[in-house]
Amino acid sequence: MRYARHGGDFTIEQPGRLLVRAARLGRHLKWPALAALVATIVTTAARLLGPLAVRSGVDDGIQAGDKDRVTIAAIVFLALLIVQYLAAVVSQYTVTWVGERYLLTLRSSVFRHLVNLDAAFFDRQKTGVLVSRMTSDVESLTEFVNEGAVMLITNLLTALGVAVALVFVDTQLALLILVVIAVLVVISVVFQRFVSRAYKLVRERIGAVLASLQEGISGVRVVQAFTQQGEQLGTFARVNERFFDANMQAARAISWYFPSVSFLRIVGISIVLLVGGNRVIDGTMSFGSLVVFLLYLDWFFQPIVNLANVYNLAQAALAALAKLFDLLDTRPSVVERPGAYDLPEPLSGAIALNQVSFGYNENVEVLSDVDLEIPPGQRLAVVGETGAGKSTIAKLVMRFYDPTAGSITIDGHDLCDVTTDSRINRIALIPQDGYLFNGSLRDNLRYGKPDSTDDEIWNVAAAMGIAGWVRDLPERLDTPVRERGSRFSAGERQLVALARAFLADPSIIVLDEATSNLDPETEVRMENALRALLAGRTAVVIAHRLRSAERADRVVMVDAGRIIADGSHEELVVGSPEYGELVAVWQRGVA
Repeated sequence: MRYARHGGDFTIEQPGRLLVRAARLGRHLKWPALAALVATIVTTAARLLGPLAVRSGVDDGIQAGDKDRVTIAAIVFLALLIVQYLAAVVSQYTVTWVGERYLLTLRSSVFRHLVNLDAAFFDRQKTGVLVSRMTSDVESLTEFVNEGAVMLITNLLTALGVAVALVFVDTQLALLILVVIAVLVVISVVFQRFVSRAYKLVRERIGAVLASLQEGISGVRVVQAFTQQGEQLGTFARVNERFFDANMQAARAISWYFPSVSFLRIVGISIVLLVGGNRVIDGTMSFGSLVVFLLYLDWFFQPIVNLANVYNLAQAALAALAKLFDLLDTRPSVVERPGAYDLPEPLSGAIALNQVSFGYNENVEVLSDVDLEIPPGQRLAVVGETGAGKSTIAKLVMRFYDPTAGSITIDGHDLCDVTTDSRINRIALIPQDGYLFNGSLRDNLRYGKPDSTDDEIWNVAAAMGIAGWVRDLPERLDTPVRERGSRFSAGERQLVALARAFLADPSIIVLDEATSNLDPETEVRMENALRALLAGRTAVVIAHRLRSAERADRVVMVDAGRIIADGSHEELVVGSPEYGELVAVWQRGVA
């Protein structure tokens, strides 16, 4: 019997309330769930009734010399087996179907919630943790659905049914056997507590093993360069030895538990043979009842062992549910206000920051009393040292966050008062790395405007100077992009991202230095595409390089959360010592 080597490290508070909430999420599955429960009950009942048919065949048939009784008992037993088989098929399939449909609903609910959370949430959370919620935690639930659910229900019903059947067959002998069963239950509880602690330690130490492996393999060139193979091997050997020790703790628990169960089973059978056999000889118990009692007794031990095994699966499933519901309880900090309205059309794209202050936490202010007006159609470059607050301005314009003080308006409309959809449709972000999704080039180009026709796509490609490149692709618009756009170079991905924004036709563009890390030739193509994209549109460019500032209509310099310089590139080079120093640093970096 395999013992589950994983469980939940997440603290499960109020499991009853957790189960009630889980039931509410799956209330649309109540009738299939009820059918699964009924099928499982029928399966268990048919199995438990089988030995009673055997008793009738032995006592009323074999003992009495009545062949007809033996035949009837055999037919009844066979019929019960057929019912048990058919009900078990229905039970297994229905339980799995209900579980998988429930997981389908849960996964959809969690993913829907995730994609609607704000940028602040994703800044706080690691992507790996979120992916773990949708993979490892859901896998724990899936394993319970596929392996544990039927086992839990069936063995629980079997244990209860056998207890009742033992009392029904012979109360006196049943009470005697209950002493052995009580010892088995106590041993199982002790074993479960001990092995749970042991496997928690195993899970902790396997993490250390994986971390040591990753570090050693990822840094193998450095290890070899400094001839530190021996030291690295020693480090791995130590964590590997601790992992071995943790596994042996669990092995010691398993090594005494299962032999103990087998020993108690033999003890129970011996007691039944001793006491029951003497009672059969004395005539106070029928031989058929003794046979049935032995059958039931054997069935009683296995469900207890199975329940001990499935406990960890159930714990892992509960922990996974707790973590997923904790994620579902996360509320976005940026929400659409009641009474929000759509931005009017047409939109000129005028942006104003009015005494805006902001901090990612209460104790540290990133922006302080920023006043900034950007007229329609202007290309504004925001420059400054790392941590000055320039990227924060872009995030506030996108309404990834709300200001802690002041307001941001578009054509005089406070961003906090307009609907999310209209804001997203009128303001586009082009990040530093143009992210492309797995699918065709066509799908990626019309991502922001799904109803775009091929003619519209080709017109945009022509306007941005990439139509020839698209025609040279093996399958043109049907060319597979592959995951993260791995088929294309960094520059080609950015060109597709720009064309995607052009097709969506926003009024405002926010660029996080879309031309950084590109070779000069690709940068020229990008600048030509940008010129077409930004024509007649307001643009906020987070500039990390001098060329982006030179190409802008206007430059503002941010330092320690305040705007300290504002004007054209040429004006600031002459009139702002801080900007002049920044330009000098850029030029030294280029040289």
